Parts: sequence; C-alpha cells; structure tokens
Amino acid sequence: MLRLEAKWFYRMLLLTVLSIGSYVVLQPQYNFSHWMPHRALRSVGVPYDAILWFEQNADIALHLLGGLFITALLYASNLPLLKQSAAKVLACTVGLCLLAEILQLGVGRNVELKDLLLGISGSFMAYLTIKQKKKINRHHTRTY
Repeated sequence: MLRLEAKWFYRMLLLTVLSIGSYVVLQPQYNFSHWMPHRALRSVGVPYDAILWFEQNADIALHLLGGLFITALLYASNLPLLKQSAAKVLACTVGLCLLAEILQLGVGRNVELKDLLLGISGSFMAYLTIKQKKKINRHHTRTY
C-alpha cells in the first residue's frame, strides 16, 4: 500500500512542478531577484557581486535542475502511458523542453539554445541515474 501512496505523491508533485514551470515559461520575462534573501546573504558575508552574478545566472540552474527533477518525477510517478520505461520518460522530458522553448515565442521571448541544452542535459543525467539504478537492482535481485 505504501507504493501506491508514494506513486500518487510523486504525481501530485509532478503536477505542481509542471504548473509552476508553465507559469514561468509563459511570462514575458521573469526575474529571480525578488526571491533572493539579500539581507540574509549579506549578513553571512556573501559579497554583493556574487549575489548579482547568481541573480543573472540563476536560469542556468533552473533549466538544468528542472530537466533533472521533471525526468525523475515522471519516472517515479509510474504513469501508465510511460510504463516505467526510462527511454520513454527521457523522450517525454525532451519534448517538454522543446515545447517550453516554442511556447516562449508566443509570449515574445527569444528561444535560447542554451536553455534547451541545459534542460536536455538535466534530463539525460536523470536518465543515466535511472538506468544505473535499474542495473544495480537487477544485479541484486538475481538468484544464484
């Protein structure tokens, strides 16, 4: 019964992540500076230049981690359409990355190849992790 509950938890988390991602993708522009705890970072000694650098490059981490987490959540949610196939999950995530970049054209933002490649790279890292985990599980469940 625990597996069933975990599956639904991952599905709800996936829905939440995709909803937030869709909101960000469909904005004419987005800025992470209002999410940064500037005062707290400065109080622990983070240089102001480092904070500004992170604000300007946060989208790199967002695309890489987004691809990774969406791939992992798609696999963990055990959707019947994907049938626990790591290759299908990877293809679905790459399709979502492409769709996100195409939708950005509709709201007047430029399509950036860097964003697409980072999302696909994150997806591929999750794919390799899933494949390795399956390989380890097969090895440990063999009967000798």
